[in-house]
Amino acid sequence: MNRQEFQILCNNIADEIEKLLPHYLQNPEDASISRGGSALAILNAKGEAYGRMYGDKPARQRECAQTAWKKANQVWLTGYATGQFETLVYSQQIDENQFGLSRPEYIGWIGGVEAKAISGERLILAFSGMRGEQDVAILKEAAKNLKSFVVLDW
Repeated sequence: MNRQEFQILCNNIADEIEKLLPHYLQNPEDASISRGGSALAILNAKGEAYGRMYGDKPARQRECAQTAWKKANQVWLTGYATGQFETLVYSQQIDENQFGLSRPEYIGWIGGVEAKAISGERLILAFSGMRGEQDVAILKEAAKNLKSFVVLDW
């Protein structure tokens, strides 16, 4: 996938999430967490990046964008979904040193996932602004609706 194709795919994913977000924010707990902002971050294997912020509160959008970026960056570096990586390290199933991350840097929140474009290329997606399980759920629903990528389960 070339850079233009990557950008088109990212725009499609971001547009789909924008359509889905109002439904997710009907949940009072997620609306409370969102506080008027959420964000999407996408990386490919080459390290090309894409991001989009949602909502109407710039300070909260910025905060969510930072979190989404940190989630995506950790997945890009480790190859493990956020939450899964921490579980594997703390249970001593993998050695954190091989990734160049130290424990204070771990994001610790669910919401960053490995994915594959239909072409087979690696994608990393992260969403922030709701409960972590819902951050992942919106990414999975976007994948199901678009059929241009799949979120890999762990």
